[in-house]
Order: sequence, then C-alpha cells, then structure tokens
Amino acid sequence: MKETASQSTGKVAQPSSNANPPTVIKQQQASLLGDASRQNVSVLSGGAGADFRRLQITPEHGTGNDILLDTAKALPLIKSQYSSAMSDIFSVHIISNPAGVLKAIDPQNDTLSVKQPSAEAGNNLVLVSSEEDNAVYNFNLVFRYNKSSRQFELKHVLQVVNNESCDHSVVSVEEVPKSLIGEMSLASFDGRKLFEQLSELRIQAGSEYKKLMMTDVAEQLDKALALYRKGQTEAVSTAMANFLMDGGSGHCNPDSYIAQKYDFAQMPGWSNDLGFLFGETGNYEESIELLNAVIARNPTRTVAYLNLADSYWGLKNKARAAQAYTKYASLMSDAGKASKIPARVAERSNGVVE
Repeated sequence: MKETASQSTGKVAQPSSNANPPTVIKQQQASLLGDASRQNVSVLSGGAGADFRRLQITPEHGTGNDILLDTAKALPLIKSQYSSAMSDIFSVHIISNPAGVLKAIDPQNDTLSVKQPSAEAGNNLVLVSSEEDNAVYNFNLVFRYNKSSRQFELKHVLQVVNNESCDHSVVSVEEVPKSLIGEMSLASFDGRKLFEQLSELRIQAGSEYKKLMMTDVAEQLDKALALYRKGQTEAVSTAMANFLMDGGSGHCNPDSYIAQKYDFAQMPGWSNDLGFLFGETGNYEESIELLNAVIARNPTRTVAYLNLADSYWGLKNKARAAQAYTKYASLMSDAGKASKIPARVAERSNGVVE
C-alpha cells in the first residue's frame, strides 16, 4: 500500500472500513505516471457537515489497498456569501498537453493553450481556483508525477485573466514564480492556506509575472505576416480581425485589452509586428495603443516610432505623427542610417500633406 495523506495531520492513513463509503462526486480517468498504466482521479464527499472534499488517485483496476493519493487538505469548501451552501475553492481537471504547450482553464471555464518550452507532453492534474463574484481571474495549479520522488509535484502556477468589460474573454496568462509559493506536492498541498496566498499574489500582481503567449494568437500573427508578404491585402485584413475583441455591439475599446493581451515584454519585436499590421489594416487606435506600450518598455526601438507615426497619420493626428516621425529620424541618424529614412518622414514631420 502506498502512503496517503491523513485528513487531519498529513500522516499515513490506513484504508477506511467505514460502512458508509463517501459519495463519488466526480471521477476522471488519466495516465499520470508516465507509463502505460491508467488511474482514476476521484473527488469524494467528506462526510456530513465536512468543510472539505477528498481527492483520491487509485489504479484504474486496482483495489482499495492500491491508493496512490488520498488527501482531504487539497479541496476545502467555503460558505457561500448568499446562502448556507458550501462551494468549492478548487475544481479538479485532467488535461493532456503536447510538449512545449500548457493548457489551462479560464474563468469562463473555457480551455486555452499557451506556449511554455519547459512543459512536458502527457497528462497533468490541474487544480483551478474559483470564487463567487469573480469572473475576471483564476489560478491554474499544474501538478505532474515525479518518478524519482513518487510524488505529484507542483510544476506551474498560471494566473489567467479575462477582460473585465466588453466580451470578457482572456487577455493574459501569466506564470507565477513558484518561489513565491514554495515547493510542494499534492500530498502536502493545503488548499485553504494556498488560496489565501494566491489572493495576496493577485493583489500584488501588476505586470511583474512572465506573460505566456497563447498558441492561437501566435499562429494568427504568423499567418497574417505571411499573407502580408505575399501582398494579399484583403486576406490580411480578414486575418487581423481575429485580434479584435467584439463585445456584441462593436469592437471593444483598445485601451481595455490591447496592451494587456499583446504587449510581451520579452518579445518587443513580435508586439511591434502586430502593431504594424494593425496600422496597415486601418486599425489605427489598436496600433497606437500597442506601439505606445512597446515604446514605453523599449524607448530606443526605432522602427516602432515609424509605425506609431504612420498610425497617428492615419487618424489625421498630424501633430502626434510629426513628433513620432521626428523621434524616428533622430534615432536613425544617431545610428548612421539617415540615408535609409523614408521620404515621407521629412515631409510629414514638416506638416506637408502628400
């Protein structure tokens, strides 16, 4: 028999001979051990009046003595603000990932994928936080089996944020450093304590965590750039529509999502390219919002000023355009590239209309 976490102390527990076995609330099948074996992942009732549910992992065709994990600390319950009912703090999901990709659950309970080079292929057990009146963000705690320690260890902590207004879709997925939480396994995981820690981390969040790129967003920009290089203007406009949030009565205000979703601190070139294509397809406000964010982080990114200026010009804001053109020309000259400055820069810097 493998060790299981005691409901009260975390010590080794013996299988119960209770005549009234707990109710199975949810059961999923998975392959969690990195081999051909399969397991049942079960959420069980904690008994009458209990403020927890039990999380149990057993071989798919095993017996009651073959428990891989049995803990009552991982899935605490809290009282509803509106009734005497108890509600879950964490839901349990089995998610299969390809190598280099992590899948997560957003606050609307939709699945999304993000790029994460360190992610291994296979099944992960994911605990997803939830709380009443919060449809804006959640945390995905990704556990994976370690053959050496024979424990289900915490590998990734993702903060998933949805737009607070307009269409309420996902605007960012950020990886929270495990150093802020500490190393842990499912057997030692205290859901109630960690939920409080996560709430504090959200309050302190800001933009300090590494933002991960959603796989569909990356694919869409690759497609749009390929179409642009082929000169397929209409197809580019169609592809760029995928980057715009629509709340049902028209596009969402760019300041409500553009920078938060598409400004990647570690990839300013990627964000600049997207800002450029926004401008090329007439989405000038989106372009300006994103390019200003890129420049704020990277004030010497020369080409971003040219793209920004062109978008201001497209909006007929000639004063702002002239400022950006002038900055672009100055940076180009400082780099010894004055001969490569497009003619429109000087013309528009002086307020001359083509």
